[in-house]
Amino acid sequence: MEHSELKSVRGWIVIASSFLFTFFQLGSFKALGVFVPKFQEQLSIGVGAIGSIISFCGAFRFIIGPVQSRLANVVSARVLAMVSGILTGLGYICSAFSTSGITLALSMGLLSLGLGVPMVAYIKIGRQYFNVNFTLYSSITFTGGAVGMMILPPLSEFFIQTYGTQMALILLGALSFNLCVGGALLKPSPDETLTSRPTSRKNYEQLDSDRNDTSLATSGHIEAILNTILSWFGVYAMRKRPVLFAYYLAFLLWNISLAGWIIFLVPYTIGLGFPAQQASFMSTLGGVGTLVGRIIMFAFPDQTLNSHRLQFMMLSIGGAASIFLYPFVNAYWLFATLSFFAGLFLGTPVPVAMVMIKFVVADEGEDFAEATGLLHTSYGIGTLVAGPIVGSIYDITGSYHIGFFIMAVLEALAAILAIAKPKADTC
Repeated sequence: MEHSELKSVRGWIVIASSFLFTFFQLGSFKALGVFVPKFQEQLSIGVGAIGSIISFCGAFRFIIGPVQSRLANVVSARVLAMVSGILTGLGYICSAFSTSGITLALSMGLLSLGLGVPMVAYIKIGRQYFNVNFTLYSSITFTGGAVGMMILPPLSEFFIQTYGTQMALILLGALSFNLCVGGALLKPSPDETLTSRPTSRKNYEQLDSDRNDTSLATSGHIEAILNTILSWFGVYAMRKRPVLFAYYLAFLLWNISLAGWIIFLVPYTIGLGFPAQQASFMSTLGGVGTLVGRIIMFAFPDQTLNSHRLQFMMLSIGGAASIFLYPFVNAYWLFATLSFFAGLFLGTPVPVAMVMIKFVVADEGEDFAEATGLLHTSYGIGTLVAGPIVGSIYDITGSYHIGFFIMAVLEALAAILAIAKPKADTC
């Protein structure tokens, strides 16, 4: 097989494996919302506590972004993806035997670790194969998350109704082991060379020193360690490109709204008096909306930073409007319609944000990995605070309305922050 043909075949295998990963990553997070009433009943804890645990599950996989960046540079994507499958499956199975909020949190932490370990590695290998048309890779890959949102919540509800809560979690764990198969298929691009991948601490310290063009010299171990830590948290990337700070803050606020909607949509629907099966169908409709939005993104190949900024702003405004309208509707068909549009506006920005980072960080290798890791960290912080905010407000007021109003305001602020442009915008 010729070089170009081999790269093409392997590239589509990478897309298939990435699709499977995002299917479980976002689908699992959405499916956990189905278990909120069950956890509340079996563990005798409040909605705020359960929301915090699920938020932690969704956040931890992103907060470890700096670690993901380093792992992506020293460990193969294949190994990381296979480890992901093992940890994710074990996390589900352990949660099935949780007897308290603490043990549930530990199990969710294991699940989140599994869904977080290979994130940057998947993006990095995707860029190796699809650097020219990264939007194509991002859109197809993140469509897997939309499909997961459509399938895993109603499937979880079916498992619960048929086999009980404990067995439902065990079955989800068994399904997650398929991530090992997807990871085993990954191979680096034939164009990749060993010289482009630092493999030792000495290389990293030298790289950090090269980036540090001010007075922070790596003359000793303390300086070297400090430089490495700063590099892990993307300080160099943001110092060279200050606009990244505004974008990361916008992505953080947007992810608060996304995570809050994902966690509490089903409980919110149940609270309005609709049966659990109909409530879980809201997640399916949201997944359909996200799927439609990400398919539409296929029509927008890598263009300019300005075009993708505009897309993010429009989607954020639409998401804010959708969330804001939830408390004003009671009819099931109106609630279903809002769920579709909320899924479209809230779920579509994921590939858009990734492409925005690609345009700002134009150079290859470490800068892109670090910037992507910091992007994931902003996602994680947003996800971490979403559950406690909305859940605690519900515990105090007995209603989700105020929490949804707050999420709408934060989503609108995200659109405003996306107005920021690089100083020398040549994109």
